[in-house]
Order: sequence, then structure tokens, then C-alpha cells
Amino acid sequence: MMTKDVLMDAGLGEIRLAVLQNGELAEFYIEKGDDEISLGNIYRGRVERVLPGMQSAFIDIGISKNAFLHIKDLLPEGYKDNHALARRSDGHQQIGNLLKAGQELTVQVIKEMSGQKGPRVTTRISLPGRFTVLLPGRNTAGISRRMEDSEERKRLKELARSLKPEGFGIIIRTAARNVPAEWLRDEIKELTEKWEMILKQQAGGPVPRCLYSEPDFVSHMVREHLTPDLNRFIVNDRDIWERINRLLDSASPGFRPRVEFFDKDYDLFEYYHVESAVSQALSRKVFLKSGGYLIFDMTEALTVIDVNSGRYTGRSSLEETALKINMEAAEMIARQVRLRDIGGIIIIDFIDMRNESHREEVVAALREAVRRDRTQTVVVGMTNLGLVEMTRKKVRQPLASYMTVDCKYCGGSGRRLSPETAARRVEKRIISYITQSQAGSLEILVHPDVHRVLTGQEKENLERIGELHSCRIQVLSSPDVAYGDMRIKAAQ
Repeated sequence: MMTKDVLMDAGLGEIRLAVLQNGELAEFYIEKGDDEISLGNIYRGRVERVLPGMQSAFIDIGISKNAFLHIKDLLPEGYKDNHALARRSDGHQQIGNLLKAGQELTVQVIKEMSGQKGPRVTTRISLPGRFTVLLPGRNTAGISRRMEDSEERKRLKELARSLKPEGFGIIIRTAARNVPAEWLRDEIKELTEKWEMILKQQAGGPVPRCLYSEPDFVSHMVREHLTPDLNRFIVNDRDIWERINRLLDSASPGFRPRVEFFDKDYDLFEYYHVESAVSQALSRKVFLKSGGYLIFDMTEALTVIDVNSGRYTGRSSLEETALKINMEAAEMIARQVRLRDIGGIIIIDFIDMRNESHREEVVAALREAVRRDRTQTVVVGMTNLGLVEMTRKKVRQPLASYMTVDCKYCGGSGRRLSPETAARRVEKRIISYITQSQAGSLEILVHPDVHRVLTGQEKENLERIGELHSCRIQVLSSPDVAYGDMRIKAAQ
């Protein structure tokens, strides 16, 4: 039986939330209070530019970067309008026949901004509640794929069909397990009224503008995580704790006993070992209990995960050793991918196994482990080279983007010039400076690592440069000088 605890830490200028499953950190969120846009916000925008070659368009929604809309996010299934004119003779839609520059459009944010890219948006609007999701203009009556109880799925499927309003689709969420039909009916009515209010706001006003904003971070997390499987929701800020209780008084008073105020003198996350788990999630190397380890390498195109045996040598055959480490790695990979919020293409290089049944066992274990992920994750399978392919939907930025910055010395590669290479570059700059300035004496400040090379193995070379150009060169160590850089001036 999986137990879930949620910890909310309110600090200076940000709120952090950790989701623990059986005591292990599974999800981690940060809200800094200065985010320009939130997932789920609905905007009335204006088409800035249509790109027929990319079957997409840029939409001005009133923020610093235009939003990106792809044609597959433009036409909801079962949409009532006739778009026959937008189709070519081969049956494919052409975005140039659907959108024109200057046209107004209502869109919803489905992917956060990333670097220089604006948010991704869709016209397939969805309004989530605690138990259901309302889909305007659709004809769906579905159940969350994570609902595994067959009897409960059957009950909720019948309810979905009977409660679905005309002109809307609905999806019943996992949190609706064992929830009375009246609760679902009331929430669907509330979401329908919310959509009608959005349509009224859409009817007139300046463009671009926001028609609907998702609830603030605290309310959003209460909606997402106060589910039947919740054990405790622990908050270290009394104002937020009281606010959550007020929210529950009107919505779900039965959850109030599960919301606790953390009033101890020590740090909430340190007490529950969250900080150490976050540090691991930011590390390139993750150790397994067996002694093996994983290496995570993220690029623009994909994420590569390498499984290594490390200190573990096993007690029997090489094949059994590989199977044991790979099975442990599959569980850890699913947890780390979810915690790090890695999206896109993921390639896993497991330890080689010759036995086909062992390969299938590892892939099956990985598929089972990713089922706990709330973000859509698909394990494609193992290639002929023994690499496992999987994909995870990109929704938010990876955890590392919130908590780390690119290294200015290595340019984000994770590597930097060797001290010897940096020292030789300094020597070339010294020669160039002497040639141009005709200086008779120079004082050079460099990083301590480079200084050790210049005054050690490169000392004779530096002396020859000085003799050749009749210049006295003094090299000094300074931690204030960036690695690979130098400060140079003519000495008196």
C-alpha cells in the first residue's frame, strides 16, 4: 500500500512543495511568486504570424514572448464548425487556411516558457477540478488511465456518461475514487458555469488579455494533492495552514484532520530528508543500493541515462549480475525522471544482457515503475543495440532549470579547459600584449589553478617569452579572476 505525504515549505520569496511516497521524494515543485505565466491560463490572443512550412503560428497573448500554436493543437476533436475548406485534396489540414495574421483566438497554456521559447498553447480548452476535467466542445466521457480498480472504473464510466453535459466532454480523475455521484455532479456544474463566464469575457475587451487564471500555487496544490491516498499534508506556515483549512471547510471538510501545522524549531525539509534527496536529483551521478550507479546527461535533443555496475560484482554469473543491477536501475530511473521532471526523448543504456527473457523483464519493470508518474510517460521498448527508448511529455521545465544555472566557464557542457590549455592561452595573450604595447614590465593576475601551471611546468617557457621580448613578467594568483581569464597591466 502506497502512502503519500505532502510537505509545503514557505520560505523567503518562494514556496516549495515535496511529495513523498513511502517516505521517498517523488515530486518537487517551486513557486517563486514572480512567474509571468501559469500552466492552464486561458487567453484571448491575436495571431502574429502564420508559418505554413511548420504548420504552426505565433500568438500574442500579452506576455514577453509570443506563444507557439501547432496545428494539432488547433482543432479539437468533434469540433462543431465545418473546416472542410481548410483541407487539401489529400485530406490534410493547412494552417494557412485556418488562421490569418491579426485574427483573434482563445488559447490555453499547456507548456511553460523555455529559455528563448514562448509557452505552447492550444485551442483544446480543458477546465480541471479536483475530481473531473471539463472539455468544452468535445464529446468525450473518459476515466483517468491511472484508475486501476475495475469495479470502480465501471461505476465511474457509467457516471461519466450520465453526467456529461451537452456540448462538453468530461474526464473523471483518479481522485474521484469512491466519491459520491453528487460531488461529481456539483463540480461539473461549477466548471460549466466557469466556462460560461469565460465565454462572456471572451465576447468583448482589449486583445490580448487573460480570460482565466489558474488558482494560485497553494490552491492548485491543494486541488492536485488532497486525494484519497493522502496520508498527511504538512505546512510550516501558520497563515497558509489556516488558509488551506478555510478552503477545505467549503469543499472537503473531511480532509481537515490530514492537514497538519509543523511548529518545530528545525527545518521541515531537513527533518524529512528532502534536502538530501533534492541534492541527489541535481547530481549527474546517482548511486544504487547495490553499489551500481546511474549517469544522467541532458542535451537539447534528448536525455541519456547510463547504467553502470560500479562496485557490485555479484555472486554468480555475469548475466545474473546485470539483471539484478538493471532491475534496481529501472525503479530508480522511473523515480529520478519523475523527480527531475525530465521531458522529451530519453535513452537508457542498461548493462548488456544476452538472455532475451531478462531484457523483457527489465523493460516490463520499467513500464510498471513509470505508471506512478502523473505525467504521460511511454516506454517504447529496447532497440537492436540494447538501448531502451522512452518518452515523457514536456509540461514544466526540469527541476535543474529552477535550481541551477549554466556554468560560465564550461558553457553548459559540464567540462572546462584544462589548466594547461588555459595557461597556454594566457601565454599567447601575453605575447600579443607585449608586441602591441612594447611594455618593459608586466603584472599578470590569473586564477590559482592556472597560476600553478604558469609558475610550475610552464615557468621556463614564460621566462623565455620575457627574454625574447625584453620584458619582465610577474605572474600573481588571484581567486577573483575567472578561470581561463587574466588581468594584465604594465608594471611600474
